[in-house]
Amino acid sequence: MKFALSALTTAIALAAAGLAWAGTPPQAPAEVAAAAPAGMTLLSFKTSGTQAGATAAAVYETAPDKDGVRHRQLTLFGNTNGKFAPEVTSDKLIACSTCSQYHDDQFYPDHVEVSVGHVHIDQFDSGEMPSTTTFDFVQKQGKWYVTKATRDTYEAGEGDPRREKLAIPASGLVQDMDGRWSVPTYYSALAVNDATGKFAFEHGATTLLQLQKSIAEDCQGPGCRVLVQQQDGCMSLVRDSSGKSFGAGVADHEAKADAVAKAMAACKAGAGNACKEVRTDCSKGIL
Repeated sequence: MKFALSALTTAIALAAAGLAWAGTPPQAPAEVAAAAPAGMTLLSFKTSGTQAGATAAAVYETAPDKDGVRHRQLTLFGNTNGKFAPEVTSDKLIACSTCSQYHDDQFYPDHVEVSVGHVHIDQFDSGEMPSTTTFDFVQKQGKWYVTKATRDTYEAGEGDPRREKLAIPASGLVQDMDGRWSVPTYYSALAVNDATGKFAFEHGATTLLQLQKSIAEDCQGPGCRVLVQQQDGCMSLVRDSSGKSFGAGVADHEAKADAVAKAMAACKAGAGNACKEVRTDCSKGIL
């Protein structure tokens, strides 16, 4: 968490997740697309076939909300006389677009498996050792039941996983299952010591108290102050010819140049001369 971003090798995990689907509308029968809830569009569709008695699973999603989060709904269908009809729906089983510790997307359509009366779903993040949530649903006497609900969490993509069996509802029904998804909050800060010239970029604090403790550990004594405090995004440190520090942050974790420009502007507005970037860090989620 301290000073710099940890570098995780995510390319392999992301490639394995099957990103080829991104931006490609899924092929689905008209009745499945028409079943999209108001304000949602079809994100994923998998089926065991088109014959009577076939099973299908569709995932619909919202447009990004004010925080840039896309929310999902899972609907399981049964095929009667050549047409798919909804059998069960839940908005608590598919991860939102920023529900991982990296604020990345845990849901990939390639990892939904459908056979008659059975649906298997894996959802995992982009860590070197991906945290994974797994569900198995089976149909019995016309109702859908949860037979498996587990989550293995690797903190920052490493170490030993925290293994959990998610609580299956007393009814056992898919419609009553809670996947316990949420958008985790992480805090970042840029602190400097004007007396010593030392500085610290802090990332990945899960609470403001944890962030304050990290700042206190890394920026000690008279002259310490916080230039930037925020969540996801980029933070930039700029100094003028006299060594005076200026800082700025932006919420977009890919907008490094914007953070630098904002910090440079703060330096110039503060009557700084020969303003120069010292360092700029960007973070998303825990990293």
